[in-house]
Amino acid sequence: MHSYVVWALLGMAGYSFMTLFVKLAERSGSASTYMVLAVSTTIVSIAAVMVVAGRGELKSLIFELERPPLLWAIAGGIALTIAVFSLFHALSLGPSNIVIPIYGMFIVGGALLGVLVLGEPMPWHRVVGLVAAAIGVVLIAV
Repeated sequence: MHSYVVWALLGMAGYSFMTLFVKLAERSGSASTYMVLAVSTTIVSIAAVMVVAGRGELKSLIFELERPPLLWAIAGGIALTIAVFSLFHALSLGPSNIVIPIYGMFIVGGALLGVLVLGEPMPWHRVVGLVAAAIGVVLIAV
C-alpha cells in the first residue's frame, strides 16, 4: 500500500471523528459553533507550526518563500477557512448524516479540479467512481 493511501485513510478517520466531536460539543448547549471552531483551528495551527519548525522549514516559510507559492498558500488558507467555517456552521444547523456526505463532495470537486487545472489523468474507472459517489450523496441527502 502506498504511503499516501495510509495518510489519506488517516485523514479520513480524523475528519470522521472531528465531525463527531463537533456535534457532541455543540449538543452540550454551552459551546457555540465558532467557539468549537476556534479551539479546533488553534490546535491545528499550533501543530502545523510545530511540524514546520521540526522539519527546519520555519525560516524559509516566513522569510524566503517565493511569491507564487506564498500566494497559492494564502489562497489555500482562504479556501480552507471558508470550507471549515461552512462545515461547522452546517453541523450546527443540520444532522451530521446529511451534512457530512454533502461536504464530502469536495472529493469529487478536488478530483475534477486536479484533472481540469493540473492535467492529471482520469481513467474511466475513476469517472465511474466519482459519478457513483455523487449519486450516493444525492440518495443520502434526499
